[in-house]
Amino acid sequence: MRRLLLVNALIFAVLAAAVALAYYGYSYTSEVSSRDRELELMHDLAIEKVLNIESLIGDADSKLLREVSIEPKSEQLGELVKTTGAAVVSVFVLDDQLRLVPNGNVSSRPQKDGVEFRDWFIAHAVPHLPLADQPVGVRGHRHAQWERNGAFKPFLFSFMKRVSGDRTFYVVVEDDLSHLTLRLFPQFFAVSTSPRFIYQVLDESGALVYGAPFEDASGLVVEVPFAETVDGWVLRVAEKDAGSQAAIERKHLIDSLLIGGAVGIILLGLVALGLAIRRERRLNDLKSEFISNVSHELKTPLSIISMFGELLATGRTKSSEQAHEYSEIIWRESLRLGRLIDNVLDFAKIERGMGAYEFVETDVGEVVDRALELSQRRVAAAEMTLEAEIEPDLPAAPLDANAFTLAVLNLIDNAIKYAADGKRIQVTLTRDPAAKHRVVLAVRDWGQGIDPEEHERIFERFYRAKTIRLKPIRGSGIGLALVRHIVHAHHGDVSVESAPGQGSTFRISLPISDTT
Repeated sequence: MRRLLLVNALIFAVLAAAVALAYYGYSYTSEVSSRDRELELMHDLAIEKVLNIESLIGDADSKLLREVSIEPKSEQLGELVKTTGAAVVSVFVLDDQLRLVPNGNVSSRPQKDGVEFRDWFIAHAVPHLPLADQPVGVRGHRHAQWERNGAFKPFLFSFMKRVSGDRTFYVVVEDDLSHLTLRLFPQFFAVSTSPRFIYQVLDESGALVYGAPFEDASGLVVEVPFAETVDGWVLRVAEKDAGSQAAIERKHLIDSLLIGGAVGIILLGLVALGLAIRRERRLNDLKSEFISNVSHELKTPLSIISMFGELLATGRTKSSEQAHEYSEIIWRESLRLGRLIDNVLDFAKIERGMGAYEFVETDVGEVVDRALELSQRRVAAAEMTLEAEIEPDLPAAPLDANAFTLAVLNLIDNAIKYAADGKRIQVTLTRDPAAKHRVVLAVRDWGQGIDPEEHERIFERFYRAKTIRLKPIRGSGIGLALVRHIVHAHHGDVSVESAPGQGSTFRISLPISDTT
C-alpha cells in the first residue's frame, strides 16, 4: 500500500512538473513574441525620430542653399538665414575655383572670430569637401572632426552645387550643432512625448551627446544611425523598466528554481521509474523462483504422504511397528506441509495489507515451548540436537500466540534446513539485560554463516543468501520476511549476527508488560 501511494505521488509530481514546464514554455514563447514586437515598435519609432530630425535640418538647409545667389550681399545672406529658418553658424559662397566670392560670407560669430574661422575654412575644410563631384541642385553634407586651434572639434557642413547662366558656384553652410543638441533633441526626445521610452545619442566615439545613461532600462535597446546629417552619431532607444531591477532578478531566480525543480522532479521520476521497472523485473524473477521452490516444497511432503498412505492402505506393512512408523512419517510431513501452507497464506495476507493480529497477554515461555515441541520430530529427523534455555518467571507480553509460534518455527526450520552441517541448534529466552522491559529470544546454529553484506537483505521477501543459492537446497524465501513482519507487528526488533564459517544467531527482542 505504501509503495502504491508513493508511486501515485511520484506520478502526480511528474505530471505537475510537466504542466509547470509546459506553462513556462508557453510563457517564454509569449514573452519572446512580445519582446520581438516591442523591439520592432522601438526600431520603427527610432527610425521615425531620426528621419524627422534629419528632414527638418535637410529641408531648411536645402531651402537656404537654393536661394543664395552668385553675387550675394551680406545683408541678403543674413535675411535669407532668418527667413529659411536654417540653424546655421556660417554661410559661404564659392566660385568655380573654390574661391570666396565678394560678400560671400556671413557668420553669427563675433567679427574677429568669424574672420579667423573663414580663413581656416578656406584653407582646411574646403579641400576636404567633395564640391566638384556634387550633382547640381542636390544637397550634400560632410560631418567630421577637424583640427582647429590645436584641438579636434566636430563640424557639420551642408553644401550644394549651383549654376547661374554659364557660371558655376557653390554654397556651403556650417550647421549649428549646439542647436541640434540643445533644442531639436530635447524637442523630439522629451519624456512627455513618449513616456514609455528613454533616448540617448552617442557620437562616433561612443561618447554621450544627449540623454542620460540607461540605468532604469529594462534591457531592450535598439540603435539607429544618423545618415543625412551627423554621420557616425547613433540614436539609442530603450524601454523604461516597469519594475525594479531587484524584482526582475527575484522573478528570474524564482523561475530558475521552479524550472530547475520541475526538471529535477521529471529526472527523478524517470530514475525512479527505471528503478521500479528493474525492481519489478527482479521481483518477477524472484516470484518465479518462489513458485518453483514452493511447488517443490509442496510436492515433496505430498509425495511422501501419498507413498506411505498407499503402503498403509494396501496393507504392505510387515508389522504393527512398521505401520506406526509410516503413520508417524505421514503425520510429520503433514505438519511440515501445513506449516508451509500457513507461511504462504500469512505472507499473502501481508502482501494484500490484511495481516491482522489478536494480541493477548501471554506467557512468552509457553509459546516458545510449544514451538520447540512442534520442532522436535523434524530436528530428530535431521539428526540434529536442539538445546533450549528459557528463563523462568518471565512477565507476560502482549502476543498473538499463533503468529509468534510461526515466527519461532521459521527460525528453527531455517537452522534445520541451512545449518544441518553444524548438527546443533540452541534456543534461549531471557530478559534483556540492557533493557529490563524487553525479552530476547535467540536461535543459534553452527552452520556456514551469512556474509555481513547480506544481513539486511535476507529479511527481504524472496531473497535467499548467495551461499544457499549455490546449493541444491530449496526454500520459499519468505520465512524471514514473515518473521520480520510478525516481530514488527509486536513492536519488536529482529536482527542477525553471523560471519562466514561461524554460524548464525537470530535475535528477536519483544516488549513485556512488567518492567520490574
